[in-house]
Amino acid sequence: MNRYKQYDKYNENQLGFLGKIILTIMVVVYPMMVSIYPILPPLIGLVGYIIISNVNKNILYTLSGVFYLFNLDLNLTLPILLSLFIVVVTYLLVYMKLKLLIRCRVCLLFVLILFIDFSYYMSLFIYDFIFATSTIIGDGLLLFYIVIDVFIGVFL
Repeated sequence: MNRYKQYDKYNENQLGFLGKIILTIMVVVYPMMVSIYPILPPLIGLVGYIIISNVNKNILYTLSGVFYLFNLDLNLTLPILLSLFIVVVTYLLVYMKLKLLIRCRVCLLFVLILFIDFSYYMSLFIYDFIFATSTIIGDGLLLFYIVIDVFIGVFL
């Protein structure tokens, strides 16, 4: 009986062929769609949470999240690796303390997505101020991105 439980647990952690195809399409195609259609949210907070929560568990999700953020930075002509830098800093400085403080998994997800989104967009505003560029516009669409990012993260 115990052997079957271990087998079922092993199969839950594996990603099937169809899942790998969907993950690959999402990682490669969605950043291109975001650059074409500005109404699609970039999902930076959700992908950051996926990277942070799977660093020690599933390397496939971590690497696909890293590639997604890199691909998104290239397609949207954002500063290269800024999103990944924000996620790594969040993991190193904030995640462990929040994990000890917040026991509810959905609440932790909510706080981390909000923190990653706000810190990323604030760093983009600082980047724009320092280099006198205009990579992002702070309007209602930015708030829409954050709200959709949180809703998708909480309901998945």
